[in-house]
Amino acid sequence: MLASQINITTMKKATTILVLLIFCGAFSIFAQESARERLSRSTETRQNNTSVELSTRAAQMNRTQFIDIDDAKWTREIYRYLDLSKERNAPLYYPVMPEQGRMNLFTMIFKLLSENKIAAYEYLDGREVFTYEYKINFHEFLDRFGIFYETRNGEIVINDADIPSHEVQGYYLKEAYYFETGTSNYGIKTVAVCPIIYRQGDYEANTVRYPLFWIPYDELRPYALRMPVMTSSLNNTMTGTVDDFFRKNNYDGEIYKTTNLRNLAISQYTSSPEEMKVEQEKIEKQLKDFEERLWKADSTNIQSATQSRKIRRSAPRAASNVSSKTMRDRRY
Repeated sequence: MLASQINITTMKKATTILVLLIFCGAFSIFAQESARERLSRSTETRQNNTSVELSTRAAQMNRTQFIDIDDAKWTREIYRYLDLSKERNAPLYYPVMPEQGRMNLFTMIFKLLSENKIAAYEYLDGREVFTYEYKINFHEFLDRFGIFYETRNGEIVINDADIPSHEVQGYYLKEAYYFETGTSNYGIKTVAVCPIIYRQGDYEANTVRYPLFWIPYDELRPYALRMPVMTSSLNNTMTGTVDDFFRKNNYDGEIYKTTNLRNLAISQYTSSPEEMKVEQEKIEKQLKDFEERLWKADSTNIQSATQSRKIRRSAPRAASNVSSKTMRDRRY
């Protein structure tokens, strides 16, 4: 009898211990899952906040970089062709395929267009019109240039390998040289960019340039501010952004047109490559001479102002000397 009571008591204790162990294990698992969930939520929140902060920072930087030339007293619009095979323009072409978070300029433009984050406008021969009427339809653009895509759940999906970034081997660039008399500020503003795709024509053996579309640079700048580019093949730590590249005029582009009354490109009023080269050099010299005259005039104005201040400072002393001598004459 006593032995059976001891066995019952022992079994009760064992059962109690087992229940406690199961409860503790379940609580531990619950605690781990709760911690894991909290960590996951925390990480997600930080990522979302970081994304917002980056967007806010980019918007703030874009506002500080914005240049309004509507009130400038002097402007001259220049059109350049940037050949991406030239060493100075290579940062816009490489890497041809996205790698390690880096991509070239056209890949960035293409992705932004596909996500409807920026607008592009039709390339019209001889003019740029940035209105809704000439805004390109991305789906029609893909069909026109035979770019492969898939449609999933009503959305266009394009693999990186199908983006024709390797075929975009040049850009048209519109600049505005400006001078503001109020602030005496002289500079160069990037107005718009136009990617140029190189393809073999249907009835031609040589490759043909096909300008794709114009993009106002002000729309592109918030993203260009955050897009890194390598600026040197000799020193890989020398990096910047696409916006730095344009803002500092690090590119090498030949002038093919200036805004003029007849709206003619240089090739339309010159008769030979040699004559066109002379005209390009003349325009470059005009721009350089204008800038030099501004600095020379500014230097002359500073010197004149300094001399005027010296004269004003010395004038009272001269009057005081004359006055004292006159008083002495009167006394003696």
